[in-house]
Amino acid sequence: MKYLMPLGIAVAVALSTSVAAQAAGLGTDRKLLHKSGHDVLRASGRVTAQTVTNLIEGVSGHDTLKLVNGKSISAHISPGMYAVISGDTVIFDVGKPAAAALERQAEDGSPKDLVETLRLRHGVRVVGTFTPGEPFVVTLRPGDRLVFTTMFVQSNDLFYAPRPQGIPLFDTQNRLITGDVTSQIVLWDAGTEVNEAPGIGPNQAPRQARPNRGPTESGVVRQVNDGFKYPDAAEVIRVTSTKK
Repeated sequence: MKYLMPLGIAVAVALSTSVAAQAAGLGTDRKLLHKSGHDVLRASGRVTAQTVTNLIEGVSGHDTLKLVNGKSISAHISPGMYAVISGDTVIFDVGKPAAAALERQAEDGSPKDLVETLRLRHGVRVVGTFTPGEPFVVTLRPGDRLVFTTMFVQSNDLFYAPRPQGIPLFDTQNRLITGDVTSQIVLWDAGTEVNEAPGIGPNQAPRQARPNRGPTESGVVRQVNDGFKYPDAAEVIRVTSTKK
């Protein structure tokens, strides 16, 4: 005679097996796929969160910035803000005046107020500060994008950042995107202070007596186009992401 396990016991055994597998970090149908340099971690048909190490570093040489007086100096970047955003969230609007917190990042290299402002914004999942050359780690999920801001120090109010929508971190098949993303970085003009020749202006952060000293511009955020010459972004900054 075939023995039939009572229904209650069968359910208990099944649940116990599932819980044990999940506790061991396995899950019942979890698997890692690897395709063309992209990692896709799936559990129960859904792509799970992944951890990524990001590095934003200054790569300027001692003569990267060519001055109008014929001399050359290095082109540093400042401490900055980074955030992981989703949905239709952006951290600034092109063609509109910069918020006061973004102004302080762009003019003085101070990201603190911008971080505090973004902590309360809908669609900002993670926000913090970074020091150039020091990696930071974030946990990502499909649909997330990376944004950051850092001042071009030898300027009045210029900053590096991706386009407002940020850098996509997953492709259309929810595969994690890693590697060098420097090509997506733009030099922006905050439009808050009149631009002087880069590297020699008396109202620029390295030479001004105290913050917020230059003539107010009352302009809008835009890609820099002021008639002065600037090095390519890749000569000043490098941004890379690595799966942890």
